[in-house]
Order: sequence, then C-alpha cells, then structure tokens
Amino acid sequence: MLGIEDFFLKSIMTNPDFLSTGPVHNVNLLLPAFFDKVQKSILLYKQSYPAQDIFMLETYRSNTLQEIYFNRGASKLKKDGMHHFGIACDCMFVIDGQRTFKGDVELLRRIHEFMGLTILGMWDSLHVQYIPVGEQQALRAAVTGRIATFQKESGLPVTSEPDGATITEATNQFPRWA
Repeated sequence: MLGIEDFFLKSIMTNPDFLSTGPVHNVNLLLPAFFDKVQKSILLYKQSYPAQDIFMLETYRSNTLQEIYFNRGASKLKKDGMHHFGIACDCMFVIDGQRTFKGDVELLRRIHEFMGLTILGMWDSLHVQYIPVGEQQALRAAVTGRIATFQKESGLPVTSEPDGATITEATNQFPRWA
C-alpha cells in the first residue's frame, strides 16, 4: 500500500526509536512521499507568512507511547496510529522564534488538503496524515501481512507482530541505522 509496508519494515522497525517511550521528532522516520508533501505545504504557507515557520512536533510514535496517550485520554487509539507507520505528524508554528499553536491553522489545513493530505477534526487541528481514515484498517492489514511474509521468509515464528526476534532479524537484514 503505497510502499508503506516496506518502509515500516526496513526503516521504522530497525530504528532505535522504534520502542521509544517519548515523542520522536525524527523526520527520517516519515515516509519520504509524505514528508515531501508536508514540506511543500510548509513552503506554501510561508508564502503567506514568510516570517513564520512550521516545526514537526511529533513524527513517529511507538505503540508504547500510543498506549500511554490512550490511557491518559489524549488519543482515541490504543495502538497502531498513523504516526507509528511514519505517515502522520503533528505540526507547530514558530513565530518570533517561539513555538506556538497560534498561527493561521485554517490556512495550513487548507494547504494540507490541497496537497492531497488528510486532516482530522479541529480536536486535533495540527495533525496531518498521508491516507484517509477510511484506509487505515487496510494499511494495518498490509503491514501485518508484510511482517508475516518477512517472518516466514526469514525462518521466524509467524506472529505478524514486530516482536523482538523480528526486529533483530530486520535490523540485521536492513542495517540502515547501524
């Protein structure tokens, strides 16, 4: 599904931040096609507000942190949110050198939509993601299917989950972050 499964297996699962318990700001953990669209959105926004910038506050999010957010009531999902797959980020404005949520939110959201990205309701106004909500279940299934195939090809027990043995094997086969 848009190359997301392989990106997850080869770039996200093998990254030291995969099990992070804190917010991750690493743009290298965003699917390159998604990152490019967000960057273009930021450039378009800056045409209207050249003195402002936009910071990607949170890019990747581990399932460990997702569950913490869920338990605090800060997220509706307990696991496998779109941040986990490298196709969502939360933005924040930088105005006069200070990070703030008080920029032109409506303009940025319109630009994201113009770029073909998905925005959520105003309850999560600066969240942007690569695929519509209606495609999320298919993505989750595609990723677990890719993990299962990798496990089978690698002679591992097929759990369809990124367990310790699978992470180790993926890291050995795809040593991007070593």
